[in-house]
Amino acid sequence: MAGVFNALSTAVSGINAQADAFVNLSNNIANSQTTGYKATSTAFQDFVAGNNGNPAIANSHSVSASTVQHVDNNGPANNSQNALAMMLGGNGMFIVTKPQGTAGASGASFSDQRYYTKNGDFTVDKNGYMVNTSGYYLEGYAVDENGSLSNNLSPLKANDVKFRPTETSTISQNATIGKVPTDMANFDPQSYTTPPTKIYDAQHNPHNVAIKWEEDKTNPLVWTATVYDADGKGSIAPNSYQVTFNADGTMASVKDSSGNQISSSASGAPAEIPVHAKYSDGNTQDMVLSLGTIGGRTGTIMATGNNVPSTSQSDPVTMTGTDMYMRKGGSGQKIVLGTSTGSDQSYMTSPFKLKDASGNPIHDGNGNDINVALSWTQTSAAPPTWTISAVDPYNPSSTSVGKDGSGNSQTYSVVFNSAGGIESIKDASGTAVTGPLSFNVNGTSYNFNASSEVQLTTATSVDRDNSALINDSITSGKYQSTKISSDGTVMAIFDNGYAQVTGKIPVASFNNMNGLQLVDGQAYQATADSGTPIVGYVGENGGTSLNIGHIEGSTTDLTSDLSALIVAQEAYSANTKVITTADTLLQQTIAMKQ
Repeated sequence: MAGVFNALSTAVSGINAQADAFVNLSNNIANSQTTGYKATSTAFQDFVAGNNGNPAIANSHSVSASTVQHVDNNGPANNSQNALAMMLGGNGMFIVTKPQGTAGASGASFSDQRYYTKNGDFTVDKNGYMVNTSGYYLEGYAVDENGSLSNNLSPLKANDVKFRPTETSTISQNATIGKVPTDMANFDPQSYTTPPTKIYDAQHNPHNVAIKWEEDKTNPLVWTATVYDADGKGSIAPNSYQVTFNADGTMASVKDSSGNQISSSASGAPAEIPVHAKYSDGNTQDMVLSLGTIGGRTGTIMATGNNVPSTSQSDPVTMTGTDMYMRKGGSGQKIVLGTSTGSDQSYMTSPFKLKDASGNPIHDGNGNDINVALSWTQTSAAPPTWTISAVDPYNPSSTSVGKDGSGNSQTYSVVFNSAGGIESIKDASGTAVTGPLSFNVNGTSYNFNASSEVQLTTATSVDRDNSALINDSITSGKYQSTKISSDGTVMAIFDNGYAQVTGKIPVASFNNMNGLQLVDGQAYQATADSGTPIVGYVGENGGTSLNIGHIEGSTTDLTSDLSALIVAQEAYSANTKVITTADTLLQQTIAMKQ
């Protein structure tokens, strides 16, 4: 009699097991067209009750079903018209997250919980984030404003990307630096300083560069050109180049400070000067200064006849006794630094080389020339606030210029009023300054009366020759689209033809992918069984590849699952037959007693 009950119990467990198999099969079939879906299978386990060690005695069996994941199986590659659609090969998975709360003014807020998926059918949401069809947001390493990849994962954006100015490689001068005198023996040496041009380094940081021209005292056709950092924060390698002109004002030759010719003297040959910059952050940049062509009448020339030279855009400081001036000779109109309504403005005097009473250059303790310039930089637009400091443009770390006895920079903060006049001045410690400013130059303290020397204009712009010095950096572009490369690099495409990196997509893999925990939307969570995620780039984890323009299809095998469905149905029916048979036997046993 016990055997009938055991058979009944076994059949019930068989029905439950086949029902579980039916659930898995139905899930597979229902998701046969779901992107990134991983089909599961069913494993059956036999449980045996004790038989007291006698194999000849009938055992009481039961069966249970467990779901087996096959996350490591790859689905077929399906073509997609979506430019952001991606398919990861191998064991790699996309790292995704979910939004939380309500989107604020700055966009969506995201959960710290990370998920992993093969669903690479991504589009761009209203806030510019990349989200797949299951509502999971793609995480990656975003690029900061300087073009550097972050070390922290965050949801990637793919639109309204701001264009970062391209690195400057060429600076071009188009100016008439002076006039050929009628009397070559008797003349007053001329000088010319270009307006600064804003260049950009490889990290997209802006810098201002200018050129100072000085005419030789004995030959008016020979000029010395020096490129300097007009911010006073970096340095340009020593570059005193000698440029010789013809009597008709055209260029004849270009030589370095040692007298070596660096440009061909053939007519029409490009006249170029190498420029090497080093910035305060330690980064360097190599550029070329293009002066035009040898014998050419454009670019850099001298005026002849009735032609008028270009107006110098800044003058060097002058020192009389212990006073320092920006105005020529300390007289005349105030220097206009910028506008009272502008922002991100700067101004620097041209460098002044410190010399002794005999006109010989004064050197610092390392044997370097000492050059002095006053550098102004706007720090706030409302109210208009600028800082002023004395610097050596060729050696910003010099302790001979603009440093107090402790080696600290003598920097002052100057606030202007709406009319362009100075309202207040504070030193580096925040103490109000009512008298002249003090700048140390080679051990001597010089007084500078800023209120008498500078002002802002209430006009909308400053009348400066911005065409005299230009560069080849592209500074603006309108975002058009996003492109993803096969190594996971996300690039923004702009209307100027440039593409710039905005982020990079990482890939996660696991030692045991089938140990992941399934959640809604073809996504998984890491578990103790799966192990922690191994995060890297495409190609680093398990031979992972990234196929753009494709999505991974479901791993469901409809033919196999439909066959398995028939088997499950027959097994389920057979178990029900066992139950009905056991019931008949029980009824007959009861009837026998009656």
